[in-house]
Amino acid sequence: MWVQGVRLKNIKSYGEGDNGQGISIQLEPGINQIAGKNGTGKSTLIEAIGYALFDAEPVRGNARIAKNTYLLRNGSKAGEVDVWVWHEDCLYRVERDVGNGGRRWKVVRQDDDFIEAEGEKEVKDFLANLAGVESSERLPEVYHSLLGVKQGRFTIPFDLKPSEAKNHFDPLLDVDIFRQCFEYLKGPCGEIRQEMANQRAVISGLEGQIAQLQDASEKYEDAIKQNSSLELLVAKCQEQLNQAAGQLEQYDALMNTYQVAQLKVSEARNRVVQSNTDVANCAARVEEAKQASAILLQNHAAFQAYIELEKQIGELEKDRLTRDQIQRTLADGQREEVGLARDLEAKRLEGQRNREKATQKEQDYQTRLQQLKLQWEQFQAGEAACQLAYKQAEEMRSNLAAVVEWLRGMSAVNKPAIEQLADLEQLLPQLNGQIPEKLARAKEELAKAEIQEQQCRLDLERTRQDKVVLEQQLAKLSGGQCPLLGTSCNQFDPSKAKVDLENLTQKFQQATKQHQEVIKQLAEARRGVDHWLTMEKGQLEKQARASQLAKGILVLYGQLEDVRGRTAAQALAKTCQCGSELPRLQGIAATQELVGVKYRAAVEEMKAFQVALYKRFQEWQSVVEKGYRGAQDALAQRVGQKKELAGEETALKVIAEEIKGLLQTATETEQRALQIDAQLNKVCQEIKILQQQLEPFKELDSKLAAATGAKTNLLPGYTIYLQNQPVAEKQQTYLSKLQESQDKLKELQIELAEWEQRFQQAEAAYSPVQHKELKDTYARANLDLGEATSKLAEAVRLVAEQQKRVKTLHGLLQQREQEHKELLRLQAQESILEKARYILKNAQEPVARSLTNRVASQAQIIYNTMSSEAAQFNWRSGDYNLSITTVSGEKRFASLSGGQQMKAALAMQLAMVKEFSQAGFCAFDEPTYGLDVESRNMLAEAIGKAQEECKFEQLLLVSHDQAFDDKVEHALKLQYSPMEGTLL
Repeated sequence: MWVQGVRLKNIKSYGEGDNGQGISIQLEPGINQIAGKNGTGKSTLIEAIGYALFDAEPVRGNARIAKNTYLLRNGSKAGEVDVWVWHEDCLYRVERDVGNGGRRWKVVRQDDDFIEAEGEKEVKDFLANLAGVESSERLPEVYHSLLGVKQGRFTIPFDLKPSEAKNHFDPLLDVDIFRQCFEYLKGPCGEIRQEMANQRAVISGLEGQIAQLQDASEKYEDAIKQNSSLELLVAKCQEQLNQAAGQLEQYDALMNTYQVAQLKVSEARNRVVQSNTDVANCAARVEEAKQASAILLQNHAAFQAYIELEKQIGELEKDRLTRDQIQRTLADGQREEVGLARDLEAKRLEGQRNREKATQKEQDYQTRLQQLKLQWEQFQAGEAACQLAYKQAEEMRSNLAAVVEWLRGMSAVNKPAIEQLADLEQLLPQLNGQIPEKLARAKEELAKAEIQEQQCRLDLERTRQDKVVLEQQLAKLSGGQCPLLGTSCNQFDPSKAKVDLENLTQKFQQATKQHQEVIKQLAEARRGVDHWLTMEKGQLEKQARASQLAKGILVLYGQLEDVRGRTAAQALAKTCQCGSELPRLQGIAATQELVGVKYRAAVEEMKAFQVALYKRFQEWQSVVEKGYRGAQDALAQRVGQKKELAGEETALKVIAEEIKGLLQTATETEQRALQIDAQLNKVCQEIKILQQQLEPFKELDSKLAAATGAKTNLLPGYTIYLQNQPVAEKQQTYLSKLQESQDKLKELQIELAEWEQRFQQAEAAYSPVQHKELKDTYARANLDLGEATSKLAEAVRLVAEQQKRVKTLHGLLQQREQEHKELLRLQAQESILEKARYILKNAQEPVARSLTNRVASQAQIIYNTMSSEAAQFNWRSGDYNLSITTVSGEKRFASLSGGQQMKAALAMQLAMVKEFSQAGFCAFDEPTYGLDVESRNMLAEAIGKAQEECKFEQLLLVSHDQAFDDKVEHALKLQYSPMEGTLL
């Protein structure tokens, strides 16, 4: 993958751009250099790419920074980051907001705007697949630790404590997975052991339940026999109950006939009584309707007169509403007439006042305009001379600043040169040329001691073997056995063998003592060699250090001269007309030997050169400052004068606008007065018309009062008519209901006679005493059946219970067998997991060692391309301690100089990116920080070679170092404007 472009809007120094869409930056495959002064937004570009593609929040020190406060531009509430990234011939656009933006984090395919992923989880999974990261949770870690290391953080991981280094590198090298798996499997092992304990408890419980159910089969057979006998008894009781039930059922039918007849007679009598009541009610209602009809005839005339008066009053009310509306309209018109007359007078006075004010202001405007023209002509006459003087003062001050910068550079060069000279003069007396000769003699003595020790060891071994053989022979002789043939023999003398054994023992002791003395001599010889080897190593380190110090002084001597500073000094001497010409450095003669006097003379020359320049600076400073202050004062005076003239010009424009406004307002006011006059005439005409419309309504109130009084007199007759009208209208209905009630009463009387006859017949056929006896017989039979049935149910329950116990017993036996099998499976599973944990525990170290060796080998190759001194890298896997071996010996990372640490860390970083990243992309933020000029050039060459060797699709270099100018394929120059922000 590689980044084609980035768009930033309101992100730190990046503003909204000319079109309000932010700043767009195009990138290319290969090596891209992002250059610009400090604060132009170079590192911000790398942080924005990490934030959008890897969810990597910015880092300062060892702490993560909240993106809403760090990335967001000051004063903005929302920012936008868009990154275009190529992957496998497809261009994707990743959109992400900062702050209160309205867009969701998403990935869009550029060619058809198809949304590939949207939302945090979906986008992180998609980007992890693009970058070749196995887990989306590792995206920020991969970027911060591998692909986009921030400025000044290259060396931090290699200078950590062992525990912190393991926390940093174990996840990065992905070897922490072995420890995680080992720890993770501890839980399942514990769970399996707990399951095994639970399994044993289950088996123990099953065995207890099985012991309680051993008698289930026997009790089941007894329950079946008892159930058969009770079934016969229940059948007999059921037969007796059926016989009694048949007899009782016949008598129940007779009782039912008797009770039904008795109930029907009672109901028929109640209906006859109710029908008589209905007939009486209907007759009363017919009489009431006849009386209401008579009252209607008496009050019909009053009712009709009242209706007619209501219609007449309704018409008069409509006329009253029309009159009231005309009166309101007339009052409104009269009020409007008064208001318009008042407005007309006010507008006429206002127009007159505005024209008088405009005339006065016009006279004042013409006088001040003539004075302003004269002042502008005087100001422009002196502009060219003032600008020329200020430009000369600026050039002198710029030259003085260049001299100050040269002096600072001299201080930065002279200080380390003095320190290195002091170290060199301290080291030179310590160099000793006799150490190689003494080391050679010590090695000869060690070789002789080793030969002597070898001979003594061989003699001691032969004596020991002879002693062992003789002891074995003596053991066989003491048992009467031949030591040669292994048979019984009396020819060998045991006493003689014992004497020989004592002699051999004495000889063995002497050989042992002699061997110990020789070992002491050998150890002493080895200590001597080790001592002189240590001395030689120290001597080589001192020689290398002295050479390095001498070389450093030469480099610093060459850095003292500055072309820009000398040009500025020459210009100041010419302009200020003071200070003689600066001397030039004499140079240092090249020699093979380290001579302290030569380097001291060079350092003294450097110091004298700085003192000479400083003296001239003191002479020039006062002249430059005085001239600059004078030019500034003159310019400030002219700026003030120009502001006053511009202010007067603005004031005159305001007065002209006021005059124009007053005249326009006067015209508009006069036009408005004419409009008001016309409107006033119109309103007067409308008032006259409304007064004429009110003439027909003069007698309306008296007519309405007379009609209302007549209506009140007719109200009693009207009310009585309305009250009796509903009852009189129902007279015919009441007559029909009376006839129906009389017919129904006759029918109910006939029905009552029929049911009384049936009741007499049923009462003669039914005997309550005989019915009671049959009920008692049925109850006894039913009780006997209930007792037998209850016993049978208990027997059935007992059979089912025992059957269930037998079934439970069989199930428990099968379950116990299954649980035994499960226990054996868990035991095998526990054994396999413990074996896996053992393998994982012991696998991390070999894998880590292989990875660190591979990375160290790659880093060693890269380091040697950027350093003039060959080195060997050793990166321990146990604590990730990095050490580098050169001709001067082995040094830990913490013991290296700042430049060496930077080069070593960059080499390790490139090696790890090559080894562990599949993204095809990485970014370096100020990789030359802390390196000298030579190392910077070599680093630029090394990064170019590493890019080819590692086959990175794209490499971003944030640096304004000139060492990369001819090594990059695409260069961006960023500039910063306080008003517009960062621009290309």
